[in-house]
Amino acid sequence: MQIVETNLQFNGSLNKRKSTKRAIIHHSASADVPASTIHQWHLNQGWSGIGYHFVIRANGAIERGRPEWAIGSHSGPAGNGDSIGIVLTGNFETGKPTAAQIESLASLIKDLRGRYGNLAVIGHKDVMATACPG
Repeated sequence: MQIVETNLQFNGSLNKRKSTKRAIIHHSASADVPASTIHQWHLNQGWSGIGYHFVIRANGAIERGRPEWAIGSHSGPAGNGDSIGIVLTGNFETGKPTAAQIESLASLIKDLRGRYGNLAVIGHKDVMATACPG
């Protein structure tokens, strides 16, 4: 498994996550876009930058978002503090993830579990009222 390093620049300082118990899955509710585009969307919202730790593109490429050690900004107060946020590009209210995305997601989860233990894998909608991940 290869992770594409994006070297995104964040506004302000990021806080270190104290524990990692979950991986929370999202969809971008957009076309297939790179991490840099999502980063800009989040900067435009006044945030420090992309809230997800990983972006999985339609072709299965895994791109680095927020640094893995940092607290994410992807699931609200109930989800950010102990989780890694993974977003798959696409709108899963109107379509499905690609086979390449599912394969990359499985590889990424296996890698994360190898480093953090048996992480729970849940959807964004499992920690707050949303249709994500569709």
